Amino acid sequence: MFKKYAASALVVLAIAGFSSIASAEDSLYQRLGGTYAIAQVDNYLVDMIYINKGLNANPALKAIHEGNPDSKAGFKQMLTNWVVQETGGPKIYQPDSFGRGKSLKESHPHLNISDREFDIIKTLALASFYQYNVGNHEIDQLMDDLESYRKVIVLNSKAEAFTSRLKRDGVEYRK
Repeated sequence: MFKKYAASALVVLAIAGFSSIASAEDSLYQRLGGTYAIAQVDNYLVDMIYINKGLNANPALKAIHEGNPDSKAGFKQMLTNWVVQETGGPKIYQPDSFGRGKSLKESHPHLNISDREFDIIKTLALASFYQYNVGNHEIDQLMDDLESYRKVIVLNSKAEAFTSRLKRDGVEYRK
């Protein structure tokens, strides 16, 4: 009888040990290929963001995209640092003396980003992931992570975006 229980216990331990080894997954940072691979995707994504007509319909975004051509390279660097850190890589996203590198909640209110604009960015991110053949499992995780920031970044709800668009176009709107 002891041998029967001992054999069962060994089987359970072996399965448990194998399960923990099989479920130990590399960080998303590692699975994406590290900093250089992330930088390559971010470079492509930022180029697409800067020329997107839907995003540039937002005056605050357009001012950034067209205002200082040198800011694009810095934005690419900051985005890469942020993604590296958020995916489990080195903690390299840090505020600088110029006020950049703040939390997403602190760095986006002045942009008045709408749900539609957030959706455009998600679509461009997805296209970037496909462009660089990011795996489906990683895409799912990245898109879920991105969506989790909607409430932090979007301050302009669909209704507010509609009314601000009407005001911009000179149409009076009453609730």
